[in-house]
Amino acid sequence: MGKRSQEFPRKTQELALLRQQGLCASCGTPISHIGEAGRARHKFGEGAQAHHAKHVKFGGTNDLDNCVVIVSRAITAFTRGGNYRFGTIVGMPSDFPHYHGLDQPTKK
Repeated sequence: MGKRSQEFPRKTQELALLRQQGLCASCGTPISHIGEAGRARHKFGEGAQAHHAKHVKFGGTNDLDNCVVIVSRAITAFTRGGNYRFGTIVGMPSDFPHYHGLDQPTKK
């Protein structure tokens, strides 16, 4: 079974986490590994996933500049129970203050 057209390639996910200096793009919690592999080392036992900063429905791409890696609770908070998927919430740069890590400001 191939990847869905809305999924990021693994290399893109890894580069996004590197750009974020190993931090959740939303809350800044350290992330050791993408996916379930990082659960054991995460402060709250959470996995991390790549997420579209701008949803595909609104023209978002699978490019690195649209990829953010966030922990499970940040995904839940951001998607607000799944409304993001159905088009009622549009991501903004301010939703991901750690897009560039701690020392670089978020682009507006």
